[in-house]
Parts: sequence; C-alpha cells; structure tokens
Amino acid sequence: MVGLVAAGAAAGVVVANRGPSAAAVAAAKAKAAAARAASRAQAVHTAEVQLASTVSVSPASGATGVTLVAPVTVTTTSGTLTSVRVTDAAGTLLAGSLAASGLEWKSSSTLRPGTTYRVTVALTRPDGVSAQKVTTFTTLTPVALVTASVWPADGLSVGVGQPIVFTFDQDIASTAAQAAVLSHITVSMSTPVPGGWYWFSEHELHFRPKTFWPTDEQVSVSADLNGWYAGDGQWGSGTLTDAFSVGAARISIANLQTDEMTVTLNGKTVSTYPISGGRTEYPTMDGIHIVLDRESVVQMDSATVGIPVDSPNGYDETVYDDVHISDSGEYVHAAPWSVADQGVTNVSHGCINVSPANALAFFNFSRIGDIVEVVGSPRPPLQGDHGVMDWSGPPWSQWTPATVHRLT
Repeated sequence: MVGLVAAGAAAGVVVANRGPSAAAVAAAKAKAAAARAASRAQAVHTAEVQLASTVSVSPASGATGVTLVAPVTVTTTSGTLTSVRVTDAAGTLLAGSLAASGLEWKSSSTLRPGTTYRVTVALTRPDGVSAQKVTTFTTLTPVALVTASVWPADGLSVGVGQPIVFTFDQDIASTAAQAAVLSHITVSMSTPVPGGWYWFSEHELHFRPKTFWPTDEQVSVSADLNGWYAGDGQWGSGTLTDAFSVGAARISIANLQTDEMTVTLNGKTVSTYPISGGRTEYPTMDGIHIVLDRESVVQMDSATVGIPVDSPNGYDETVYDDVHISDSGEYVHAAPWSVADQGVTNVSHGCINVSPANALAFFNFSRIGDIVEVVGSPRPPLQGDHGVMDWSGPPWSQWTPATVHRLT
C-alpha cells in the first residue's frame, strides 16, 4: 500500500510540472496587450486634454448677453490651430481669419443679436497629437433694432442743393450714438468736396456739401448699421447702398422787392418771370429753398394752413404746374387770377405766383434739389422746414465735418 501511495504522489508531481494551458497563456497575453493599449489610449487622451487646455476662447464658454461688437478670438500656447468654426444654430459661419503663425484666430464681422454661437476649434502639435475644443456663447437681445432709409432714391438725378437724408425708424437720443453712426456711413464722390453732417431731429440726419454740389457730380452712399450701438439698449441693423447723380445748376432768385424771378442754368440767365409773392399778412419765407417735388395738379385748401375756406382770405383752388419749395405749402405755380399783379405787387398767401405759360415752363425746367432763393421778404426761414433747413438753417460751423471718399 505504501508503495502505491508513493507512486501516486510521484505521478501527481509530474502532472503539476506541465505549466499553464495554451488558453491561459493566450488570455494572459491578451490581458497584457489590452493593458498596454489602455495605457497608450490614456496617454493619448491625457495629451489631447492637455493640448485642448492650451486653447483660450473669448467670449468665454457659457457667456450670455455678449455685446454685438465683441470680437471672437481663439488662441493657443501649444501646437497649431488647424480649424476654427464659429456658427449659429443654422450653421451660418461667422467670418474670421487665422494668423500666419497658426496661434490665433479672430472674427472679422459683427455678431447677430439674440444668437447662440458654437465655437469649434481643432489643433495639432508636431508629435502628431491633435485635439478639439467646443464652446458656446449667446449675444444680447436689443431693446429695439434700428433701421434707416436714405434719400435721394437710388438712380435719381437731382439739383445742386439736394442733401442726403437718413431717416431712422427709432429716435436716437444719445449724442454718443449720433456721433458713432457716422463711422458706419460712407459717402463717395466723383469729385470730392467738403461736406458735413447735421442731426435735425433725433431720427433725421442730413449730409450736404459745404457749397452747392458741383454739376455732373456722381455720389455713392453706403451704410452698415450692424454693430452700431444706438443708445438706450438699441442696436443698428441692416445695410444700405445708394447712388445718385447731380445734374445742371438750376438756380432761381425770386426777388419780392422787384417782383421778378430770375432763372439761371449753369450760371447763365435763361428766363425772367414777373411774380407775385406773399402779401403782408402771409409773407413768403426768405432764404434758400430747395425743390422738394413737382406736381401737375394740387388742390390747395386754405384750411390746411389755418385759414377757414369760407373766410375772406380763404380759398379752395385747383392749381396747376406746381413746384413745391417748403413744408409749409409754398409753391411756384400757375396763378391766372393774379397775372395783373405779377411784376407789380405781392398778393399771394405765400406762394410764388407766375403766369400759366411761365409756370409750365418752370415746371418742366425744375428738378428735385434745385435752388429757389427768396430774397426781400420780412419772414425768416422756418427752422425744421425741409424746404429751407439745409441752406438757410444752422450755420456751416455747426455741421460736423464729414470724411468723404473718391469714387473708384
């Protein structure tokens, strides 16, 4: 029995010395390989996290109420930026450029209001490690967006006195905002001449040359209101482009002392009309007027200027060939009823009366922006009246000098 036990023991020793099975060895190798792969992946991830941490984005991730003129900047202190994309929810890209060094990207356009932007950055370093960083920020929501229109209309030919008029759809009460918008507007001319800006109200901004426009001047106006802080929580919105030309110098002088109007074209007299201006009770405004518009027929009702139609001085007339020269209802027009007084005395309610034949000739001659200067009247120009405000209003010293450009 002892011998058998010993033999069995010996047999057991032989079995123990055979080692791990092939399956066990394979499993061990796989485990070791997996551990090494995990270690390499962890090292790569750590390197990527470290590389991403070298990227700085402004505005900061999660920022809200970001001003519309804030630049978006991306910089890195390690590696090279390979791609920067700043997009809104619709995927629209914000314009920007990458520095030659590859270390900085900066936006080149203004931000849109009330918009969430996503900044996606990719970068790499010489050892081949690459990384990505994603941030978001949201811009402010304005109290109101301010838009504008401009006159003269695109393609129009105007007279030498025509101002450029910007009309804003919101009041601009801040003097800082009024000054700031000028940098958002560009005026270019074929023959640059000095010009200036003047705010006639909180929603109306005018530009005019220091003296009348040169004849045959070509003028281009452009405005980009995006990024303009208009004050009181308001921001500008939209762009404008406009181009117009200046025609011949059509300048007329209506003398209420001699009751004559001298009509000139490019400095040469082409006609002299007998006229009748405003009577003593209703004098015509003195000063340099511009032609606001022309109408073939106007129904003139004295009630519109505070004179009852059925009063001794009242009237309700169909009037022909009307050249409009003031907001207060002054026209150069046909007045067959006062032909006997024309060239003799002033009997109108403020308009410049001329004969039907002369009215038709002047109507055909006139263009928007032409000059009609009234002299010899006791009534001063009414400030704020579009017929006289630009050339008989604030002295030139009160206009803000403008930067003008040459058309190319």
